[in-house]
Amino acid sequence: MTIITPEQETEDSAEILRGLQEAIGALRREIEGLTEQTRSGGELKETAVSSNTSKVAGLLAHCLKAENTLNDCRNRQTGIARGGYALDMDKARADIGCKLDRLRRCSDPGAVSE
Repeated sequence: MTIITPEQETEDSAEILRGLQEAIGALRREIEGLTEQTRSGGELKETAVSSNTSKVAGLLAHCLKAENTLNDCRNRQTGIARGGYALDMDKARADIGCKLDRLRRCSDPGAVSE
């Protein structure tokens, strides 16, 4: 049995995102080559242009998905819920402690547990 920790999931997502960024860089260089070819008066093949166009769309979709997964992983690690809210457990614990102290002062000291 393998345990996948949030840190590992974040690391894996970050690695996927880095790979996608490298693929985008390679595609960018390829498109720059085609651009230079057209500027120098060279002829472009329609298949090269349409192939790169579909690659761009696919890579963008994969990047967005990887970025969302990575953000979800990071949010889970920091305790942020899907709506963007996080609970500060230390503050909540301190607030509850203060309220219990007030209850103890106002009532029978033995009625509220420590």
